[in-house]
Amino acid sequence: MLIERWHAPISFALYAPGYDFKATMRSIDFARNCLEESLLIRDYVTFHIYFPRSDMPAYVPSNIMEYPSWSYTCDRPAPYLNVNPSSTYRSAKNMTYPINVGRNIARKSANTYFIFASDMELYPTPNLPQKFLEMVERNPSVYLDRTSERVFVLPIFEVTADSIVPENKTHLQQMLRKKKAITFHEKVCVSCHRVPEQNKWVNATDTEELTLFTHSKREDLFKYWEPFYISDNQEPIFDERVTWEGQSNKRIQNYAMCLLGYDYFVLHPPFLVHTPGIKHYNKNDTRYKYVPAMNSLINTVIRPEYQILYGQNNKCFI
Repeated sequence: MLIERWHAPISFALYAPGYDFKATMRSIDFARNCLEESLLIRDYVTFHIYFPRSDMPAYVPSNIMEYPSWSYTCDRPAPYLNVNPSSTYRSAKNMTYPINVGRNIARKSANTYFIFASDMELYPTPNLPQKFLEMVERNPSVYLDRTSERVFVLPIFEVTADSIVPENKTHLQQMLRKKKAITFHEKVCVSCHRVPEQNKWVNATDTEELTLFTHSKREDLFKYWEPFYISDNQEPIFDERVTWEGQSNKRIQNYAMCLLGYDYFVLHPPFLVHTPGIKHYNKNDTRYKYVPAMNSLINTVIRPEYQILYGQNNKCFI
């Protein structure tokens, strides 16, 4: 679904320690050869597999000539379907997920001028790369004007589990009116993903051309903002000392960008939609046990380091 909407290069990082590596390779082979979209996947997607040195797979080919057959079979269900999470190597070894290592690998391996650092379960409106580049062609100052660093934000929404992902802004507006869609994480962190002039953006008429709608710093009402954005890949890397379980993994990078004075330009009309299903706060989520230690690391180590590296600004928060 993502490649059908994106129709542009995708740099895809997968965490696969131990015997998860072989299962991941079988899944990649299946995706590249057994789906209706396999030609698009072979044309556009580059897969990057990473794992800790302490949890190496039993065998890793060092080049294409050593690449073995992973015994995928197209007439059987995809190997990545109906997998019991507890059967994975990562689960068996009780390993946390170093999500920011993957994000940085995908970023460093991208071969385009502009990138969009996103998560796999987020779907953009169709043909976003083409429309964004057309906007850049109409407005060269988007990348020529270097009076301030800048990135280009997509508003993000989530939809009910029984809904389909909207194809365009008009469809999204209909779903919002019917309460079939809400701002992303509205039930968990209402200030994390609302964009500046959110209501005005929602009510604006859908258009064919992509435009710059508004812009803001990550300060004041938006001091805890965690936007997903298009960039020129020059912003600070994601901090690899934090994990998915410990949370705040994107917020740290945005803190660095706030200290550097980045402008966040909100695009219209494209947007992102999470895989269907509304997320609610769950006090029993096992990830929360990792949060206190992560917050301690952020407050005692990362924040002071970033203030030395990027400067100080009392309006910037992690």
